[in-house]
Amino acid sequence: MKLVTRRRRKVTLNLTSLIDVLFILIIFFAVSSTFLEQPGIELKLPEAESSEAHTAQKIIIYVDREENIFLNDDPMELETLGDAVQSLVSAQEEKSVILRADSAVKHGMVISIMDLLRKKGIFKIIVSTEKPSREATGE
Repeated sequence: MKLVTRRRRKVTLNLTSLIDVLFILIIFFAVSSTFLEQPGIELKLPEAESSEAHTAQKIIIYVDREENIFLNDDPMELETLGDAVQSLVSAQEEKSVILRADSAVKHGMVISIMDLLRKKGIFKIIVSTEKPSREATGE
């Protein structure tokens, strides 16, 4: 008796769709991991050797090169800034504010904002700076 031998079919796996999905996942994670919480306000912070990184605070005051004031990305006038900050600080346990002013801003503007905050009972004011780059320090 003669047995019939069947030819085995080669199993092929179409990897094209799998590779497409893999590339889409790689692109998604690469793009989503580069999102940093940075303000839309362009500032060049002053440099300080003793600069330290702070954890993100909820209340940040920005002053740009043209001396426009922003409270957490919302435009503000100096006259209304105090009340707006005070209402935000009242919910905080540690009453602190980060002040990020461009290095081109006049010293008097920064002092007037700090004075306004102190009048509202906010004494912990963190002034943001950057560490100088290695080229600037000669290292």
